[in-house]
Amino acid sequence: MEQKTKETRITFPFKVTKANSLVTIDNLELPKHTKLVKGLQLISDHPNRLYYRGSQRIEIGGEELFPDGFDSKILMASVSVAPRERFFDLGEVLPGDLLVKIRFEDKDHPKVPFEKGYRVSLVVLIEETA
Repeated sequence: MEQKTKETRITFPFKVTKANSLVTIDNLELPKHTKLVKGLQLISDHPNRLYYRGSQRIEIGGEELFPDGFDSKILMASVSVAPRERFFDLGEVLPGDLLVKIRFEDKDHPKVPFEKGYRVSLVVLIEETA
């Protein structure tokens, strides 16, 4: 008998509260029934700050998917893109130990002041057993 699967979107939000800072989050976990990690995207309450100021390193299941300094703008999509197409396609990444680690860096940019900070969310598209 074949197991049924479903696609699920898991959101991991965090706040960037200090300009030119590093935010490290290493205690996020995917659901225990995760079979594959298929894609991800970054969103923010202030997209222009994330676009111009942000870069990160992302590791899922012990595998580095994006190295330090990877520009956030590459993992973002505008609202004019269809919801299913907003994800950066990862193919079929095995979830390993289910841990998600993010090292996010904010850097000054002349076009966008930091002001009061911003919120970033990593949205992960997974396939899990139903």
